[in-house]
Amino acid sequence: MAADDDAASSWDDRLLPLLTADWQSVDVIAARAHAPQFTVLARLKGMLRRNLVERRIVKHPSKKYGGRPVQQAEFRRLQL
Repeated sequence: MAADDDAASSWDDRLLPLLTADWQSVDVIAARAHAPQFTVLARLKGMLRRNLVERRIVKHPSKKYGGRPVQQAEFRRLQL
């Protein structure tokens, strides 16, 4: 359990400085963190459960799948 807490705090230390009050896609955050997109998404979801970030789902401006717009998650630092 302590190892999980250490890993979470390490990712918090990596990701929190990259998050701003503006909404950012996971792709952008992952690129800035130099980490795999799926790993960053999983860590951001953990931060969401701990009320450190906010999430919204938006339609991707240019991607479509089967004629429908693809949805993507965007995150920002929780506004206090």
